[in-house]
Amino acid sequence: GFVRLNVIASRYSDGEVAVGGLGKEFFLPQQIPVGGGFSSEDLLFSARQTRLVVSTATPVNGKDAKTLVEFDFALATAPVGAQRATNPYVPTFRRGFIEYGGLLVGQEWSTFQNIGVLPETTDFVGPLDGTVFNRQALIRYSTPLSTALTLQLAVENPETQTSLPANPALVDTDDDNLPDAVARLNWKAAFGDFALAGIARQLRTETAGVGDTAFGWGLSGSGKVPLGKLSDLRFMVTYGEGIGRYLGLGYVPDAIYGGAVGNRLRTIDNLAAFAAVKIGWTPAIRSTFMASYQDADYPGGFVLTGLANEKSYGGAANLFWSPGKGFDLGLEYRHAVRELTSGDRGALDRIEFAFKYGF
Repeated sequence: GFVRLNVIASRYSDGEVAVGGLGKEFFLPQQIPVGGGFSSEDLLFSARQTRLVVSTATPVNGKDAKTLVEFDFALATAPVGAQRATNPYVPTFRRGFIEYGGLLVGQEWSTFQNIGVLPETTDFVGPLDGTVFNRQALIRYSTPLSTALTLQLAVENPETQTSLPANPALVDTDDDNLPDAVARLNWKAAFGDFALAGIARQLRTETAGVGDTAFGWGLSGSGKVPLGKLSDLRFMVTYGEGIGRYLGLGYVPDAIYGGAVGNRLRTIDNLAAFAAVKIGWTPAIRSTFMASYQDADYPGGFVLTGLANEKSYGGAANLFWSPGKGFDLGLEYRHAVRELTSGDRGALDRIEFAFKYGF
């Protein structure tokens, strides 16, 4: 695991983040204030991204049975008054799985996500609005098709995330009865590593026997291309309908449920993308420049609230130094914009320092 300290100085152009909001601790576009009518600033010291991992490998019939359990403190809700004295935080479960041969069961990064292309950042994620980002319970089988090509097939935990036309608050319906199905091809080429993933979902909501179902789908292409020995280009492009919860920690819902208009469940189109260039100045010093974007296209037939999230975009640049084995020090500047369906916008400007020691 690692121990990590983040020092985060933020300025918001149009309001302030609520006390205890996670948007103070990492880039979370849905918590960029809009409509406050004033600017605000805050400074935060946090060690909550510290992470602990326990893994095992046990020989069984000529193969290793592998297990992994991983915790951190980053997404736990802080108790009231936590920063007054002792700053206690409850550990949060990240991953826990068993892997044997090509079979993996447990909680792991979604097969729809390519974790290998995320750029180095002082932030918890970095280009959050432009990437697939999801960990959940799943059953996955991986098999090589050739020396360069691997196929992964998975069924994963379903959860439909909706909102009402007049209320942008996200609602987890918990009415799903079919798993999300995912397939992914991983290609290791001479000029880089690439992945193409597809997902198919049933979206479902029901209350007292009244509800609706809809079909959701998505495609995501990603890659990492070396640019010399110390540099590389990383990217991801994702498009689909009804895949909101897989993008940007649910920046927009999967669908709008119009209970007052025929009890219809209508999917939202999403386009999300990011690109990042890492430049190695020396073996110990490097920078990453990244940009990200997400756009939601809401269905017609509803009078939609102007408070719903529609777009998010921005970029960041950083400088990292590794003075010794396990040590990383980073400094990053980020600018990001949140835009609502009304056209109103709010901006975030952030300078962040990170110190990490991996063990």
